[in-house]
Amino acid sequence: MRVVVLLLFLVGALVSGCGREAPPAVGEALAFSGVVVPPGGEVLGVDASRGIDSFCKVAVAVDAGSVERLLADSQFRAPLEPGREVTYEPLPQASIGTDFASASDELSPGPGRPNTVFRELLVDRSDPARPVVHIWAFTT
Repeated sequence: MRVVVLLLFLVGALVSGCGREAPPAVGEALAFSGVVVPPGGEVLGVDASRGIDSFCKVAVAVDAGSVERLLADSQFRAPLEPGREVTYEPLPQASIGTDFASASDELSPGPGRPNTVFRELLVDRSDPARPVVHIWAFTT
């Protein structure tokens, strides 16, 4: 009887682990989203899901003067619209405050992304000394 219970437990543990995907490595998430973290920047978290399409979330805290550098180095050229809300959920470790601006763009294929990636970007300046840049990148 103990053997049967042990086998059922092991099968249950294996089945419950199927379909779960470990969070992507930071480098993989940055390459997919095209984000280039400036010196002094800190990746607060990454998350992704894959299926027919790929979806990736990245949050980066930067020094106050580094937002424009992150945007330029990440080839994000759309003008940010103050107060423009984003419908995607932020990462749990990086909530969104009340002083933000956002925009969306497309990024051509490149290293770490074989297809065009669509990006939604939000800059949260609720802490003016350490803004947080949120990026949601996805293929369709």
